[in-house]
Amino acid sequence: MISISLRCMAVCLAVAVSLIVVSSFSMSPTVEVSAQQEDKPVEQVQKNIQVLTGLPSSQLLPVMHFMRTSLGVRCDYCHIAENNKYWMDDKPAKQTARRMLRMVSEINKANFGGRPVVTCNSCHRGSTKPVGTPAIGQGAFTNTTFDEAPPKPPEVLPGADQLFERYVQALGGSAAVDKIRTRTMTVTLLRPKLINSGTSRATILNRGESVTIESFIKVPDKYFAISRTADVMVRQGFNGKLGWTQTATQLIEMNEAQTTRMKRQADLYRDLKLKERYSTARVTGRERIGDREVWVVEGQSVDNKKERLSFDVATGFLLRRIVFTEIKLGLDPEQTDYEDYRKVDGVWLPFTVRTSYLDDNHNGTTRIITRIKQNVQIDDTKFEMPPRPK
Repeated sequence: MISISLRCMAVCLAVAVSLIVVSSFSMSPTVEVSAQQEDKPVEQVQKNIQVLTGLPSSQLLPVMHFMRTSLGVRCDYCHIAENNKYWMDDKPAKQTARRMLRMVSEINKANFGGRPVVTCNSCHRGSTKPVGTPAIGQGAFTNTTFDEAPPKPPEVLPGADQLFERYVQALGGSAAVDKIRTRTMTVTLLRPKLINSGTSRATILNRGESVTIESFIKVPDKYFAISRTADVMVRQGFNGKLGWTQTATQLIEMNEAQTTRMKRQADLYRDLKLKERYSTARVTGRERIGDREVWVVEGQSVDNKKERLSFDVATGFLLRRIVFTEIKLGLDPEQTDYEDYRKVDGVWLPFTVRTSYLDDNHNGTTRIITRIKQNVQIDDTKFEMPPRPK
């Protein structure tokens, strides 16, 4: 794991908090590199990188959590989990991890063109010791006489476009959705407490406190929010071209990557009109989420990410969305669950949104809408970057 100074962590927290909630449907993004920090190769930023050379430094934590989750362990299984000691090689498990990374890389290069098809999780499945021997009974046939009844014909599945259209109708119909031009909202964001909060840094930054976020969105592509914790207040805006973040001590203009992300988040229809968000999409079958039966749609988004959508068979509402981000070791999932749909100005919206990650102890969030209004007047000056102090 990486070791970061308290001051740097505080700045990153301020930026991350302001990005967490944009609309009732928007997913919580991972923390990005700050606007004035280049995403350098990790070996130029961290000490003692031997195998993951060339990896963008922003991917180091996702890669570490991918390995940790695959083996079902915590960071201290391989690392000296103290500030400024993660780089040390005192534990044999860290050397083993390096050998396993090289092995998996060679397998993927030889068989899959270097794509991360075989991963840590392919064998470990949440255990430090992969199971090599099949269990007794694993290969048993349900009928050994081979006179089984003819197989049932496959279920006729609806088309993805049909489910997307049914979803729009469940929300209130195209006319009601198109009528929305602005939205103001207050959200209470709940973050989990750290299980292992022994260091002063973890105690300061992960107290399980709630964050209050007041946001304003206006068509087309305008966004402004004020995020408040007990100690931090952050303002963030986007006027359709320029994105910015303001803390008590800094006014930062967003870089190109952050501006692109902000433009997506400022799209008020992003999670209401789903059909145009995917270059390909297909229905793969039925599953269950709790006591709800859902249709599952798998697709490729227009920004080239794999996604999995679960639509309630009974209501047509979107209940779950999983976005997979490709990292060096495989696909990093981000799962968002939508609950408590209520009607607001003719459109049904989820009032509770839960977002889960591989590192859910630190990053998982629950967002609860406490106030929402649509089609209110919002002056364009609200989205403009404030003047810099003289």
